[in-house]
Amino acid sequence: MSKTLIQILYVQKVAGRSKKTGNDYDMRMAQCIVHKTDKDGQVIPLVGELVLPEKFKDIAPGSYEADFEVAIDQQKRVGSVVSELTPVRAAVNRADQKVAA
Repeated sequence: MSKTLIQILYVQKVAGRSKKTGNDYDMRMAQCIVHKTDKDGQVIPLVGELVLPEKFKDIAPGSYEADFEVAIDQQKRVGSVVSELTPVRAAVNRADQKVAA
């Protein structure tokens, strides 16, 4: 598993009924900044949206170290999903300093 530093800024609830299946759904989408380290060791901030697994639907905004694992989605595509989110504080300050430098 690889660890990635992310800042969750806002968690949006997306709920409704699927037009295709008729099943109810209730998902959480995290608006976040991913602190990606490139091959030269530079931290690159990437802004995006992360689908949170059910076990993280009540997570609060903040800084986390995320573990990802390989998964297959409903369309049979290979991708990744969050397997663990560990709260972090000091690492974000170091990442912000590298970006500012």
